[in-house]
Amino acid sequence: MEYHGLLISSARTLERSASSEVYYLLSEILGCSEVNVKPVREIAGLSIATFSDNPILILEKIKAEIEQDQSFFQYALKIIPIQYRVSTSLDHLSQQAIIFNDLIDNDKTWRINLRRRHSQLSREEIIGAVAEKITKGKVKLENSDYYIFIETLGKWTYLSISSQPELSISKLQTDDNNDTFTF
Repeated sequence: MEYHGLLISSARTLERSASSEVYYLLSEILGCSEVNVKPVREIAGLSIATFSDNPILILEKIKAEIEQDQSFFQYALKIIPIQYRVSTSLDHLSQQAIIFNDLIDNDKTWRINLRRRHSQLSREEIIGAVAEKITKGKVKLENSDYYIFIETLGKWTYLSISSQPELSISKLQTDDNNDTFTF
């Protein structure tokens, strides 16, 4: 099922603060509509934002905002786009993978980023259910063309496919402040 949102990680006990700063960014600065951000009660350090806009485009806009003002986020640590929500089952994950397969070009590379929380399914089962349905492109674990995000949170699994990796706010802030050169 289509879903427009973001998964936000923060330090434990700071979920409400992270939710507030993401809500402000989405509604006031980026002008998203139908914004709702709330902590995930069962899992410390996680919040979910929902809105009516494209989560991949919103993630790019958030990255641009951080590049302009590196001190904007004080509580949010990572942000992952969410495009789909399915009940946590191997059948539903396989069905979603077929949609992702249609979005991948034959000459492109992809990787799966999986995080499991409160799930009876093993890592191998989840990755296998998705990877066996993706027949296009080739797996590449570093610098892939596509990132398939799978976030299992108990009975729900949130998924997306993006050309951008997850947004690590502290890494982005550190990279922008780093004055050293790599050769």
